[in-house]
Amino acid sequence: MAVTPRDTDPRTDTPAVSATAPAGHPRRWLILLVMSLCMFVATLDNTILTVALAPIQQALNATNGELQWVMDAYALTFAALLFTAGLLGDRFGRRWVLAGGLLIFLIASAFASWSTDPTQLIIWRGLMGLGAAVVPGCSMAVIIDTFVPEERPKAIALWSVATGVGIAAGPVVGGALLASFWWGSALLVNVPLALVAIVLIVWLVPQRRAEHPVPLDLPGMLLSVLAVGSLVYGIIAGGEGGSWTAPEVAGPIAAGLVLLVVLILVERRSDNPSIDPELFRSPRFTAGSGVLACSFFVAMGIGFILTFYLQQVRGNSPVEAGLLTLAYAVGTTVAGAKSSQLADRIGPSATVAVGMTAMAAGCLGLSGLGEHTPVWLVELTQFVFGAGFGLTLAPALAVALSVVPAAKAGAGSAVVNTVRHLGSALGVAVLGAVLGVVYRNRFGDGAGLFSHSQQAAETNSLGSTLMRLAQLRATDHDVTPEALAAAAAHAKDSFLTAMQAASWIGAGLCLLAGLIALRWLPGRPPHSGHRAARDHHDR
Repeated sequence: MAVTPRDTDPRTDTPAVSATAPAGHPRRWLILLVMSLCMFVATLDNTILTVALAPIQQALNATNGELQWVMDAYALTFAALLFTAGLLGDRFGRRWVLAGGLLIFLIASAFASWSTDPTQLIIWRGLMGLGAAVVPGCSMAVIIDTFVPEERPKAIALWSVATGVGIAAGPVVGGALLASFWWGSALLVNVPLALVAIVLIVWLVPQRRAEHPVPLDLPGMLLSVLAVGSLVYGIIAGGEGGSWTAPEVAGPIAAGLVLLVVLILVERRSDNPSIDPELFRSPRFTAGSGVLACSFFVAMGIGFILTFYLQQVRGNSPVEAGLLTLAYAVGTTVAGAKSSQLADRIGPSATVAVGMTAMAAGCLGLSGLGEHTPVWLVELTQFVFGAGFGLTLAPALAVALSVVPAAKAGAGSAVVNTVRHLGSALGVAVLGAVLGVVYRNRFGDGAGLFSHSQQAAETNSLGSTLMRLAQLRATDHDVTPEALAAAAAHAKDSFLTAMQAASWIGAGLCLLAGLIALRWLPGRPPHSGHRAARDHHDR
């Protein structure tokens, strides 16, 4: 008789035959808690640096493009290696691959926290993403191994909530640390969290591996890294001030698009593709994955912009900025916890559409914020945005994975997670580029305070401009305080105009994703009306 993953003892990994129907791994809920902790740690790092971007810019003299790479280096390596990491788990056992990946993540986090220039920080962030890439695929496989099919939807929903909580809690945790420590503490906090996760993995998680592991898809992995990396490089370079038709901008973008086509052709002919194109033949899989990618695209892009609004426009400290994102975290957590229940009642399509509409409303609210907007309105905007984000995660993920054959469960999970993390990287790159282009065009030469040669370096972001104005205030006594104040006000107004443009794009994408959900995600479940009436009668 074949032994299933749930028939193993957590300490000895030996079979434990039962005469009754399988009830799942005896410690499956503790294991789910550990897997949720792993996802929390991995996704926390997607956003924890957002409140530290302004201090990093000052401490390391980083440009806006370098800050985008600080965020995207993690997301890109994370996304590019997801499938390969899942295959490593199948080949060598998920316990040790999870523990090993988190150990790499821990070491890279420690070194990244002491970076002395932007290049070092970008490199270490890339290595952090490499280590964290093992988490989604391996943790999902562990959940599938340890839970019976009837319990998996609830387990996956709770695991998804940990993802949303990690993303939402990042700015809050980062702000709290920066209240007492330097910017590197936002990375150093990963060390104890990852260490606890490693100990619990070794103690609780059964060592499972595939009986017939497939070979690694090295060509697909390499092509995915090069394709998306080239695209992001070109987009960021264009946003930094280069002409969109210049070879250094248009070349990488064109190369990225060509490499994406080559990637699809190679994967269609591969026996073990990193990104299986056949999965996208299902409209539900494509729609669910696309909605997730869009939600992460907007959430990460807007989060990148919001930190500069709070700290550089409103003048909040990092800890204040972190606390001001608490409403977003609460909205994501509360809505995420209720999303599966709501999807059971009204259907995934309506639930996701409501979530994407709420995200669009949050984007429109953000576009109307000013330097002196009341705090309660800032908080309300973030709460609505966060609630919409929370509503989309579990239902869209569940729909995408529900149509994946059991034999391709690991590949399906890896593809979904790859797509949404690529959405994160592109969101920071694209919306960050929109922010830079509109800001630079609106600000111009700062009423004559900046020469043409200075504009590319010192007017490509609000932070660079404000730092230059502070230098002029200290060194150039020919510039009057009134002129400096007027230039600072003009810079902030230019930033708000750029933020408005990026927010409108985000709102449009959210509404488009909502329409996709209504068209291709499943509607209200059969008999849900009778069940709701029965539940009401029972109460």
